[in-house]
Amino acid sequence: MLESLPLTLFLLVIAATLLRGLAVRARTGINAFAFVEARGVQRTAGAAFALAIAVLIGGAALLAAGRIASPPAPLVAGNILIAASALAVVVAQVQMGNAWRVGVRDGDAPLFVTTGLFRYSRNPIFAGMIAMALGGALAVGAWWGWIAALIFALACHVQVRIEEAHLAERFGADYDAFRRRVPRWLIV
Repeated sequence: MLESLPLTLFLLVIAATLLRGLAVRARTGINAFAFVEARGVQRTAGAAFALAIAVLIGGAALLAAGRIASPPAPLVAGNILIAASALAVVVAQVQMGNAWRVGVRDGDAPLFVTTGLFRYSRNPIFAGMIAMALGGALAVGAWWGWIAALIFALACHVQVRIEEAHLAERFGADYDAFRRRVPRWLIV
């Protein structure tokens, strides 16, 4: 049971993300998956993000299939971290409403969200996903899981910088005031 939880939670968040994108498209007519049009650094970050997630999900699948073993304490701690973070990711996606996007597209920034989890972090979805990756690495307990989690976190950081520059350009002083009030992650 505990060995299959990381894979189940990763797949649930992926499913929730896909459903969220379909819901935004149904309400707005806009494809929320802007990353498919990404170029340059954003495309590179997206590729690193996808590769790291694939490695972590592969590790979770190996764990669920009994092909690798994890000591009980890291497995339990990883599962707790993944579960709490997955909940935060899904809640933050819902709180973004029609503003939710995956990636940045020129001219596409309907609004930025300052309520809910966004009162504590400008990027609660990314923070939650990074915590999920760390939980996955902890649960899997393999060195390559930690490398994948590090690559994932770095790719998220690059994407956040791209998105914040986009929002600053689009919303100017309002976004600057938000950045002064709310940390990028949770504490920084």
